[in-house]
Amino acid sequence: MNAEAAGSKARSFGSGHLAYWDGCSQMSLSQALSPPVIQCVELGLEGRLKAGRERVVGQLSLLVSTRSAYRHPVGRRFLEAIEKRTKIAGDLHDRIGTAVQEAVMNSLLHGNLHIDTQARESLEGLNELHESIAHELERPDVAHCMIQLDALWSTKMLYVIVRDSGVGYPRDRLPRRGEPDACAARSSGRGLSILTAVCDRVAVIEGGRAIRLGFRL
Repeated sequence: MNAEAAGSKARSFGSGHLAYWDGCSQMSLSQALSPPVIQCVELGLEGRLKAGRERVVGQLSLLVSTRSAYRHPVGRRFLEAIEKRTKIAGDLHDRIGTAVQEAVMNSLLHGNLHIDTQARESLEGLNELHESIAHELERPDVAHCMIQLDALWSTKMLYVIVRDSGVGYPRDRLPRRGEPDACAARSSGRGLSILTAVCDRVAVIEGGRAIRLGFRL
């Protein structure tokens, strides 16, 4: 058995399948998310399932650690997995990819790591940001905090929900469509202006610990 196959061991899960990802590469993640899997869980997070705290919300679900979400483009691989199950045409692929990856990074940096990214506007600030991330990820309790992605779709709409393990933030901090980037950044600090620009619908839910992105198919 090759490394990729070993990293995507699957067992039956209700009427579908549950797969485990080894957290080693985006290639093994792509394989772990292949149909007919409906839920993919990074190894080490199995306790979430055993405790019954996390469940499949839609037609495809992915649970990863903060460390893996930082090291790998999990949002992009998740979108590829969705495309194996429903058709996404034209520029919609790019819009969804941008939005999902942005939402994952927002959940990672602001939700789980509690890092202020305003300083990344300068080279010095960017270096300090990377140092802060590396320092936080050395803490096992932080590195293994969960980020969950769920997708559900119909013939008309696709929704992707990105959920973190943070404390959330007030719903009224979601910027209105058309709000200038600088203003939105000050009011939310979470890149929500990017999401409102590329998504057809954006909703902050679960007390700010999750964001639901909607796209017309």
